[in-house]
Amino acid sequence: MTRDDKKVSAREERHSHDPKSSVRAPAKKAGGGGKYTMGKPGDQSGGAFFDTKDPNFDPDERRIDPEDGVAYKFKELAEFYKGKFNKQTIAEYWEYECTAIQRKGKKKSEPETTVVVKGPSLAASVAAAKPKAKAKAKYQVKKQDDSDPNGPLAKEIAKVVPHFPFKKLEKFYDIQGLLKHPKLFDRMCTVMANRYRKMSITKIAAFEARGFLFAPVSTKLGVPFIMLRKDGTLPNTISSAPYTKEYDGVSTICVQKGSIVEGDKVVLIDDLIATGGTLCAGIELMKACKAEVVECACMIELQALNGREKCEKAGAKGVWGFISEDLLTSKAELPEGYVDDGKP
Repeated sequence: MTRDDKKVSAREERHSHDPKSSVRAPAKKAGGGGKYTMGKPGDQSGGAFFDTKDPNFDPDERRIDPEDGVAYKFKELAEFYKGKFNKQTIAEYWEYECTAIQRKGKKKSEPETTVVVKGPSLAASVAAAKPKAKAKAKYQVKKQDDSDPNGPLAKEIAKVVPHFPFKKLEKFYDIQGLLKHPKLFDRMCTVMANRYRKMSITKIAAFEARGFLFAPVSTKLGVPFIMLRKDGTLPNTISSAPYTKEYDGVSTICVQKGSIVEGDKVVLIDDLIATGGTLCAGIELMKACKAEVVECACMIELQALNGREKCEKAGAKGVWGFISEDLLTSKAELPEGYVDDGKP
């Protein structure tokens, strides 16, 4: 066998479907690629994926796509099939199924020959590739928007926040249920952080104790987190006037002197807004420090108790609630002999 025969044999071997062959083109598949090897969207295939940064790779090389008979560069072809097939499958399609355009070299004894490619011009091919690139959009799944109040995320969270008969309330919403689902809780904090990212806020202030759980919001925003605590639990403080709590009793909150300064733009955070008593006390405390309450933010809003209107009347620029009471339908499973042992 001559050396040329061996070369021909090697090429035939690479494209052979001989089962004894150790190097051959991937098996053809039924599906999106018709009679070619693209297969169905998402299919995996064997073989190596070449590196476009390899010095032997020619970015200007054109090959004919058998699907439409048009010559494309690899980048143009990959842009069209992106989102339909993985990179390795596209590379194999280019390598094994797309026909390379033979370039005519120059002969010393003859003038330079201009290669004329049958089919559309370069400009027409590029123009044709652009609609193909746009076509891939229909394969993309629309990203879920977590920020919608009472939207998909709100409904997911509502399912894991049960209500108990507690502290003389028929429905006491237990945020502990959400804390058992760290990924959901992180998404909740991300929604809050994204909401205030462009509002130029300078501080996050939250109420003891459940409001403290939302400290990650300040971390995501890179602003200080200020604790609003019960009177007598912090040194060197300013205290609010007494206020009536949502359940039994009267309370007072305080903030450490110097933690809120004149000109601060503050978001007040709590887990829930009901009558608005706690938030209104916080608003008055911020006003005493000559700070602006940009918004009161709560994961849950009990709209029937009109806390929103009271907060806005007290001086908050806005009130934001993420989950309404209508979604909170998960009733806690009470053990036998359950007793309401809540304290004010």
